[in-house]
Amino acid sequence: MPTISPEATATGLSPVTGGLSASLANVAEREWAFPGADDVFRGIYMRSCNNDREILAVCSAIAGEGKTTVAVGLGIAMAQDFPDRRVLVVETDFRQPVLAKDFDVAPSPGLAECLQQHLPAEMAYRPTHLDNLQLVPGGAPTLHSARLLRSSRMASALDEMCESHDMVILDVPAVLAGSDAMLLTDVADGVVFVVRTGVTPMPLINKALDQIEEKKLRGVVLNGSDSAVPNWLRRLCGF
Repeated sequence: MPTISPEATATGLSPVTGGLSASLANVAEREWAFPGADDVFRGIYMRSCNNDREILAVCSAIAGEGKTTVAVGLGIAMAQDFPDRRVLVVETDFRQPVLAKDFDVAPSPGLAECLQQHLPAEMAYRPTHLDNLQLVPGGAPTLHSARLLRSSRMASALDEMCESHDMVILDVPAVLAGSDAMLLTDVADGVVFVVRTGVTPMPLINKALDQIEEKKLRGVVLNGSDSAVPNWLRRLCGF
């Protein structure tokens, strides 16, 4: 069972060097949410650049731990430092979608509508100021999220996303909130686990980690920021 000790730190991920763009080294320009975030994102995405196509799930034990901030921040970091790679950040929390509101983009059609109405996934893509980064909001809230996520339409949507993007980052619902997260981590190639420092009890963290396949775990990010997407991240996305 993968576990995390109370002493673990966000910068505990091994830094990876070499082949980095000038912008990655400019911490002031990036204005990440917590100290050492560049090293964290670098360590995660360099572990995720070995395949031509990859699905990366970003999750947490409970809601409000900052996983959306980390998912979008990771997408921006990868898009900036690998301009030849096409990155898609996808919101899969259909019960409490926040991405459209946080980034002031049209909520519909979102992923939920595409699945419900048999629409092409590309109808939910939203552009950002980075040509190689797009966002997909969850869409209108629905209580039938598990049914949609386990449907053949979801599998087809992921195939479509992977055909047009090199990296698909899934912003996954809280692991302990239901079965939705496990449906997504099962199809993902890798998983990033987010913990809000000093908030989530260790027993809940370890219970959630116990449900994640250990070989898929790419890293644990300890996040001290608020759960809402901060202004620095909105600016980087061009909203």
